[in-house]
This record gives sequence, structure tokens and C-alpha cells, in this order.
Amino acid sequence: MANTATPVRVEPTVTPLPPSQASDELRAAVETAPPPAAAPREAELPASSPARSALDQLSRIEDKAARIEEKYARTEALLLRVEDRLGDTAGRMSEAARQADLDAMRQEVAAFSRRFRNLPGLTSLVVTAIVTALLTSAITVALLKYGLPGVLPR
Repeated sequence: MANTATPVRVEPTVTPLPPSQASDELRAAVETAPPPAAAPREAELPASSPARSALDQLSRIEDKAARIEEKYARTEALLLRVEDRLGDTAGRMSEAARQADLDAMRQEVAAFSRRFRNLPGLTSLVVTAIVTALLTSAITVALLKYGLPGVLPR
């Protein structure tokens, strides 16, 4: 896992110089610079010297920083696992919601089916139409033959 923490750096501001002057200054600085002195090793320093205690303190700080980085890496891995689990759970919940929607749709279809089953079929509609036509014609013939007092004369 890559370390995502970036150290805070402060960059110096440099005023631009003409190219010839900048190269002259750089050349002069390189030629006059003393060779880098080798850093004293911990074994070479006396036990009571301030440099030795500073190196010990630096070593402890580096160890603590390494432990903090390890904790950060473990925490980041844990958070990634939690994120994966949350994604899986969200997928399951959306699937359950779809199932609930399907169940509601099934119940509605079943209700419509029950309502349609209760409606009369074609045969009963045809029989009703024939009976209605026969009764209507019989009543009309009876009214014409016997008349209705006050409405149809005889």
C-alpha cells in the first residue's frame, strides 16, 4: 500500500537573474564549495556527547514515525475492507428492494386477477343479452296488444 501522506515543504522564492549572471554564480558556488564532510557514525561518538543523544533521539523519532505509518497503513486497509463490505451490503439491500417491488407487483397482479375472475364470462353476457331482448320484445307486444291506460291507446 502506497503512503499517501505528503510532507509539507516550503519552497524558497528565487528572483530570476539574467542567464549569464546565474550561470556565473552557480559555477562559483560549485568551485568554492568544500567537499561534504562524512556524517559521524553513532559508534564513533562518545556516549555522553550531545551529538550522540541527538542521534538517539532522532532514532526514536524515526521508530515512532515508522510505527505511526504502520498504524496508518493498517487503518487504511481496514477502511478499505469496510468500504467493500458497505458496497456489498448496499448491493444486497438494492436487490432486496427490487424483490420487495416484485412482491408488491405480484400482489397487484393477483388482485387484478381475482377481480377479473369475478367478472361474468362471454357465455353469461350472451345469455343475458338474449333474455333481455326476449323480455323487451314480449313487454312491447303486450303493451301494444293491451295498451297502457293514459299512455298508449288501445
